[in-house]
Amino acid sequence: MACLRRFLWLLSVSVSFAAANNAFYTAGVAEYRPEIMGTSQHLLESNLEGYLKLIASANGTTDIIVFPEATLNGVLTLTAVPQFTELSLCEEQPGDDTEIAPFLRRLACAAREYNTYLVVNVKERAVEECPSESTCSNGGQVVYNTNVVFDRQGAVISRYRKWNLYLEHSTNRTEFPELATFATDFGVTFGHFICFDMLFYEPAQDLVERLGIRHVIVTKMFNSELPFLTASQFQQGWAWANRVNVLASGGSLPQAGISGSGIYSGQGGALARLMISDAAEGERRLLLARVPLNPEEQTSSNETLESGEMSPTKLKLLQQPELKNFTTWELPMVTGSSVNKRICQKDLCCDFQVSWNLEGASPGYNYRLGVWVGERRYEEEQYSSIRLCGLFSCRDSDVESCGLISEQQGYKVVFTEVQILGEFVRKPRRLIMPSTLSFPDLYALQPSQLSWSSEEADNVTLIKMELRQPHNHLMTFAIYGNYFDEFANGGSTTVEGSKLVTLLFLLIMPFTLTYLIR
Repeated sequence: MACLRRFLWLLSVSVSFAAANNAFYTAGVAEYRPEIMGTSQHLLESNLEGYLKLIASANGTTDIIVFPEATLNGVLTLTAVPQFTELSLCEEQPGDDTEIAPFLRRLACAAREYNTYLVVNVKERAVEECPSESTCSNGGQVVYNTNVVFDRQGAVISRYRKWNLYLEHSTNRTEFPELATFATDFGVTFGHFICFDMLFYEPAQDLVERLGIRHVIVTKMFNSELPFLTASQFQQGWAWANRVNVLASGGSLPQAGISGSGIYSGQGGALARLMISDAAEGERRLLLARVPLNPEEQTSSNETLESGEMSPTKLKLLQQPELKNFTTWELPMVTGSSVNKRICQKDLCCDFQVSWNLEGASPGYNYRLGVWVGERRYEEEQYSSIRLCGLFSCRDSDVESCGLISEQQGYKVVFTEVQILGEFVRKPRRLIMPSTLSFPDLYALQPSQLSWSSEEADNVTLIKMELRQPHNHLMTFAIYGNYFDEFANGGSTTVEGSKLVTLLFLLIMPFTLTYLIR
């Protein structure tokens, strides 16, 4: 009987150990620098070789690997992408589309060789006929910006065609937004979309709210913007607000303002992340992490994942174009100061409690408290309605210098207390997230560094956000609300913002060629 009890105990321990081990999966996301000089075929071959090397570097240890948007092929090296295949795409099968390019088959073979799910983004030539020349913007062809997912055997199990296009004049979009999902053998169902989609309700929020997806993949070529929308900052805030795991793979072209990849687990924060802020050259690096099957069970990390080294920022950054329309109050740069301040604009009021000290004797960053309710126009008729309140850094006392990097290594502003209470009007479709940023790494604060709570009252949601420990490298500490159903007809400020982004795109085109097409 004692032997039997001993056997049953060992069996229960083994089962518990196995269950604990199976509570995670291993994910890899690539921060990837595309080749930008050479013929289209040379670019494709170089990028494919880089993909295969990163896949091999994981040595078969991953359950899933994700590569970013617009870093593989271009409009002169298109491929067909089947919606799904029963067999591996590694070897050609009778009846296969002859337009499936060899590079796609090589990636299918890599997925099979290293026994991993694989997500890549391609420029796709669709098989359907072009309805008219006016609706096909690439020489009479239907061209999509497409994610394709391979299972461990190299079969295509999911395809998604980007809905929210951004400066992609040679790319088509589907008649309706697609909701793309796929199930895995490790018990996770993923939803996936592409870059700019993350700013809008369809399909990104639809996947989470309508389908209940808890694990999200986003392929990106993201232009970071200060002070609220840098890549890793936005990815981490989005994962936090939706309480989901996010696997975000980003292009790596810092000289064009593009970097930012990471793996985030809901309100557990970043498990792995990379923003190349101190170099002009991008990287080809695979970030790996063990990701919990249930993002609600992820323990908040005390690790900041920041280097702490003070290096000049070389990443070219956009700036929030509507700053002059914020209602703001400048913090006096006097050590040992504190303030209780209520600031309102339109239907949003925010209460601030802030205390700070100064270290050193020469100026570095100034700071403002600010509130804004307004519309962002990105391109053509694409808008976001934003409500935000927060603390943010400025290069000098001019509000339009907020979000600009200071080259002076002056005194440090040590914030000992920052508390924000925002009264956000209730609307049916919205996402309210923390937006935090530290310099010079340009990473969000980890959950151990802030607290967040919400409470419903009358027709508003009270959001309280508080700094948990002193911080001396703070750039942004804000509550950022995206209201999806409010759209304006535009105006001078939103049009100005759109022109700014378009101008930057034209300036950086020589660096990125076809690979900045997003």
